[in-house]
Amino acid sequence: MDPQKIPKRSIFWFRRKPQQVAPSVVLLDRVNLIFVFVFALLSFIIFWPIISKIDFEEAFFTPLIPFLVSLFEIFKISAEDAIRILFITSFMISTVGIYLLVYDLTKRRITSILAAAAYLVPPMPIFILSFFFPQKYENELISAKSFFTIIYGDGAHFLALALIPFAALFFLRFLKLAKSSDLLATVSICALVLLASRSQALNLFLVLIVVVLTDLFLGQARAKIKRFLLVLLLSLGLVSFWYTPRFWQETILSFFSQLSVNFKFLFPLPITIGFLALFVSFVFFARRENRQPIFLSFLVFIIFLILVGDWLLNARSFLPHPQRLVPNLNMFTAIVLALTLTAIVDSLHIVEVMAVESWSLAGKALGALVFGVVSLIVLAVGAFILSPWVILLVSGRYGIWIKIKMEVLADRQETLALAGRNFELIRQHTDGWQLWLGIALSLSFMAVLIYLVSENEEEG
Repeated sequence: MDPQKIPKRSIFWFRRKPQQVAPSVVLLDRVNLIFVFVFALLSFIIFWPIISKIDFEEAFFTPLIPFLVSLFEIFKISAEDAIRILFITSFMISTVGIYLLVYDLTKRRITSILAAAAYLVPPMPIFILSFFFPQKYENELISAKSFFTIIYGDGAHFLALALIPFAALFFLRFLKLAKSSDLLATVSICALVLLASRSQALNLFLVLIVVVLTDLFLGQARAKIKRFLLVLLLSLGLVSFWYTPRFWQETILSFFSQLSVNFKFLFPLPITIGFLALFVSFVFFARRENRQPIFLSFLVFIIFLILVGDWLLNARSFLPHPQRLVPNLNMFTAIVLALTLTAIVDSLHIVEVMAVESWSLAGKALGALVFGVVSLIVLAVGAFILSPWVILLVSGRYGIWIKIKMEVLADRQETLALAGRNFELIRQHTDGWQLWLGIALSLSFMAVLIYLVSENEEEG
C-alpha cells in the first residue's frame, strides 16, 4: 500500500476535518408537548398542596428572586406567596428540563420519560408518610419543609437548579452546530443562573465543563473550546452590573479559602481515582456519539457524588456550602437511573417484540403515554415500599439526614442574620465607580451578543 495514501490519525482523537453532526431533534413536537404538559401538571398537582402550606425563610445574595418577588407584589401577591409560587414553578421547570435534556441527548422518549419520572417520584412517598403518619415520621424527616430545602434547595437555589438542564441542552447544541439561537439561549440562561444563585452558578459551570469535555472527543476541538470561552465570557459579562470587582473578590476569596483548607486531601488517592475514572470513561466512550449521554451524565454524577460523599464521610469539603450540592446529585442520579433502566428494557427486547416501529404516529404517542403512566406508577409503588427502610437508613441521631439538615439550618440562619430579615436582598457595599463600570460592561456585552446573533442570522 502506498504510504502517501494512508490517512493521518489526528492526535488525541481531535479530528481536523469538520465533524459530521447528526441533525438535532425537534424538542417540542406534538408528542413532547403532551409530555411537557403532563409532567408539569403532575409536579403541580402532587406538590402544590404541601408547598402552599410551607413558610419559607431565606435571604438573597443575588437579585433575580427579589426582582421577581417585587413583580408579584405589583399584583398584590405577598412575598411569602410569591416564594411559594416560584418554588412550585421551579419544580415544574426542573422536571420538564430533565425530560427535554435527556430526550435531546438520547433521541429516545423512553429514557426521557424514565428520567423525569425518576426525578418526580422519590419525594412522593415521603410526603404521603409524613402527611398520614406525622407523629411517627416527624423526628426522622424533620418536616416536609426540611425535605424540600435539602433535596431541592431554597427558593433561589432551586430556581437556578431548574435552569441548569436547559443551559446544558442549548450549550451542547451550540457546541455542535454553532447556531446563533442556541448561543442566545445558552448565554441568557447562564446569566439567569448567575443572577439567581452564585452557588448554583459554580455547579452550572462544572456541568458545562463536562459537556464540552465529552464533546471535544467528537471532533472540532479548537472550535468548541472557542465556543465555550465565548459562552463563558458573554454570560459573565452580562451580569457585570451585579458581579462587580468587589463582589468577585468576596466570591473568589470564599471559594479559595474553602479549597485551600482541604486541597491537600486531593492527593494522592482522590486525584488518582478521578483520573482512573476519567480514563475508563474515555475508553468506554471511544468517540462514539451514541455513548455521549452515558459519558456525560455519568461524569457529572460522579463529580457530585464524590463531593457530597467525601463531605459526609470525612467531614471536609472542597467547595463552600457542600450541602447545596445534594439537589444537583439528586437531579443527575435520576438521569443515570433512567439510562440504566433503559438498558434493562432494551435487554428484554420489548420494543422489538411489540413491533413499535411499525405503529402509526398516533399509536406511538399513545404507547409512550401509557408507558409513562405505567413507569410513574411502578416507580411510585417501588419508592413507597422502599421509603421506610430508606428513612431508617438516613435518619437517626448519627444519620446523614441530620448532618445535612444541621448544615442547611446553620447556613440559613447565618444568611438571615446577615440580611436582618426574611426575604431580604443582601446588598454589597460597592464603590460608585465599580457599579457604573459594571453597568457599562453589561450593556457592552449585551450589544456584542446582539451583534453576534444578528450577524449569524444574516449569514444563515
